Amino acid sequence: MSSTRGPDPDSAVWWFRLALGDLGAARSVASRVELAPRIASSLAQQAAEKALKAAIAFAGTDPPRTHELIALSQELRTLGLEIDDAIDLVSLTDGVRSGRYPASDEPGLGQPDVAALVAAAQLILDVVGDHLVKNGVELEGVEPA
Repeated sequence: MSSTRGPDPDSAVWWFRLALGDLGAARSVASRVELAPRIASSLAQQAAEKALKAAIAFAGTDPPRTHELIALSQELRTLGLEIDDAIDLVSLTDGVRSGRYPASDEPGLGQPDVAALVAAAQLILDVVGDHLVKNGVELEGVEPA
């Protein structure tokens, strides 16, 4: 159950730092051929999830404990922030599932798939970062956590 308090820039920055860290890790893993692409896809999903939770936290609402990006996006809509429908939230959400629970009968993700997921996560961080900055949250110089 979420509660609303009012704008919470400190929580938003904390969640955003976590998102930056996961995105950086996703990029690093994706660039290394000796590492499984499913790991990068899971990290890309986590980056997107934490960015969305940063925006929810900024609004003063406790982010729900879910990995479902569509549900998080819908909550953001009720708070006045739209995530572009062109960003593939379904594939990003599936990224965490395939990363944690890969099926033996499914083809693995390839480099182009992972690159698309990392790019989608970056778009979400861009949208959320812009939203936070427009609302007075200082993100310049914020370090990944």
